[in-house]
Formats: sequence, structure tokens, C-alpha cells
Amino acid sequence: MPVVILPVLNEAEALPTLLPALPAGWEALVVDNGSTDGSGQLAASLGARVVVEARRGFGAACWAGLEAARPRDGVVAFMDADGSFDPADLARVARPVLEGRTDLSLGARRPTVWGSFPLHARLGNRVVVGEL
Repeated sequence: MPVVILPVLNEAEALPTLLPALPAGWEALVVDNGSTDGSGQLAASLGARVVVEARRGFGAACWAGLEAARPRDGVVAFMDADGSFDPADLARVARPVLEGRTDLSLGARRPTVWGSFPLHARLGNRVVVGEL
């Protein structure tokens, strides 16, 4: 079973929609990175495996999730837990890895409204996906 790591800092509002929308067959591993809104407890009540990472920061939360992941098929994905990604896209992005066609697959955000991403985020996405 593939694992999706969801770094979380005060995402109690997004989790009730996000977690049930994950594709079937994916294990949700929520890394609570100091939430004060009960995100970790809520995620656990919704069926996610939860680990706590006391070191603050997105990178620390991602690393803690990677260390805790135990995917049966070796596939690990990362996804923001704020509801800014459609969980249905996870299967499409991970498909090349799950099928053994590649070792790594990256998704890129595409703004749908002008000004929705700051310039540095738009340029960063284009660099990561090789469009620049």
C-alpha cells in the first residue's frame, strides 16, 4: 500500500474533506508539526496514522513522515494538507512510479486565477518541472 505523507500545522478545517477524498488503497500519514487546533487528534479519528514532529518546519515534518513511512510497495508521496491539491490527482501523479516506469514523479501546481501565486512560486514551479 502506498503512503501519502501530509505535513500538518493547524489544518483541522481542511482534514475532514481531504482525508476521505484520498484515492482508495492509499495510507494517510499525517505529521502533526505543532498544531494547536487538534489537527492530529482529528486526523487520527478520521483513520489517518499520525506522528508528531516537535521540530518546526515543513522540511522537518516531511523528514519525520519519511522516517515513519512503511509502504508495503515502496511508494511514498507527499501532499500539502491545506486542501490546495485535489487528492484525486494523487493516483495520476504516482501512476508512473506505481507501474515501475520511473522512480520519481512530480506534480506541478497550475494557477487558475491571475495572481493566485506570487512570482517566486510561479518561477519555482517552472524550474522544478523543467519549463525554464
